[in-house]
Amino acid sequence: MADLTYLLNSDAAASPNQFYALAKTFFDPSGTVVEAPPEGQTLEGVFNDLKARSDVPATVNLVSRASGFASIDCPVTLASQAAGRRTTTVDDLQAALATKSLEPPGQPAITDGTRIVIYGCDVGRSEKFLRMLSGLFGGPGELLAPLRLGVFTPDGKHRLAQTWSLVRKPPLVLNSADPVGGWPDYRTQFVNDASVKFGAVTIPGEIGGADRVKGMLTTAAANAKTALGPAFFFEETVQILPDGPQNAAAAAASLAPRSNGDPVTALPETSLGLDDTTLVTTISGADAFPANPASTEFAITVAILAQIVDEDVLIAEGPDYRRVTASEGLAPALGPDGAGGTGSGGSDGGGISAEFQAVIDKLLAGGVAQTDIDAILAAIPRSDATDGSTTDVPADDAEETAAEDEEWPVEASDYLQPAPEDLV
Repeated sequence: MADLTYLLNSDAAASPNQFYALAKTFFDPSGTVVEAPPEGQTLEGVFNDLKARSDVPATVNLVSRASGFASIDCPVTLASQAAGRRTTTVDDLQAALATKSLEPPGQPAITDGTRIVIYGCDVGRSEKFLRMLSGLFGGPGELLAPLRLGVFTPDGKHRLAQTWSLVRKPPLVLNSADPVGGWPDYRTQFVNDASVKFGAVTIPGEIGGADRVKGMLTTAAANAKTALGPAFFFEETVQILPDGPQNAAAAAASLAPRSNGDPVTALPETSLGLDDTTLVTTISGADAFPANPASTEFAITVAILAQIVDEDVLIAEGPDYRRVTASEGLAPALGPDGAGGTGSGGSDGGGISAEFQAVIDKLLAGGVAQTDIDAILAAIPRSDATDGSTTDVPADDAEETAAEDEEWPVEASDYLQPAPEDLV
C-alpha cells in the first residue's frame, strides 16, 4: 500500500526555499499527501486524521522544516497552537505523555508493524525526542528521523545536507537578498569563524586537519546564498517567550543551555567529516539579544551553512538516520522513488502483549534508553505458535519494573519557539 504523508506546515510566501511545495511534489506520485491547514498542522490533527481513516498504510511520513534543537515544525495540540506555540519540543512531548493530554491513535491506525519516518529536520540527533515521540504515537513498530538536514530538490529528489552552525549575535543573515556588507564579506566571516569552531577538534593521527576543515568550508560557501542550491545559507531563529509574570529579558536570562544534538562520543575518521553531526552547537540565555526596539522580545539566531550530499538516502539505521523501535525491526525502506525514501517494509510477526507494551511505553516516557529496551526484547524467547509457551511479562513483575523507573521532572513551559518563516 502507498505511503501516507503529512506536511506539518506550509511555506512562507517570501521564503526563497519552497520546502513543503517541493515535498508535496516528491510524495504526490506515490501516495496520499495531507497538506497542513492554513494555520498549520498539529500532532493532534495528525492523530485525528489517522483515527478517521479506515485503512492506514504501514508507512506514515511526517515532513517538517528544520527547526533546530530537537523540535518539529508544529505544536502538539490544537489548544497549544491557539495559545501561540509553533513547534513541538522534547519538553512538550514529555509534558503530553505525563499529563496524557493527547490520546494515541491506537489500533488499527498504529500497530507494531507501523513505520513512522520523519523527513526534513535533523531531529534524529536527539534520541530522547524520538523516544518521546514514539511513546506519544503509542509505540509504532519503528520511528526513524534524519541526523542531517533534509531537502527536496527542484528536480524531484530527496537529499540530505551536511551543515555547519554558528550562534550569531546579532544575526549575520537577516532574510534579505543580500546580507549587510555583501556576500563576499559574509562568506569570509562565516568561514573564518566556523574554521575556528570545527577546526579546533583534533582527529587522532591526522596532520593538517584544521587546514582541511577551512578548505572544506571555503568550497561549500563559495557560491552559497539564501536560495536553495548545491550549498546555501539559512537561519534558525529561536524566540524566547516570557512565562507568567516574567518579562522577556528575565526569560532570556533564565534560559538553560540547549544543544542541537546528543553528545558525540566518536569522531569521524578525517576532519572532512566534522560538521553538526559530530560537533554539537549549544545555545543559552547568554546568546539572546533584543528582537525589537522596545526589548519586549528576545531571540537567539543560529546561522547555518548547508551543502547538499548528492546521494540516494536509505531510510534505515545508519550514519544518516536514527531509529527507535517498540517491536521487532522492519525491513529497510525503499522509498517513493525506489531508492532511498520510505517504503512499507514487513514485520517478522513477532509481537508482544498489550500489557508488556504498556510497560515499555512507561519506560520510554521515563527516560530508559531505547537500546536497553531493545536488548530486553531481543533476550525474550520467541515461541512457536504451537508450543504453548508465552512471552508475556507477569503482571507483578511488570508493576515492579515500572515502579522502579525514575520519573523525569516535567517542565510545564518551554520558552524556545523557532520562528518557522526563518527556517529552511
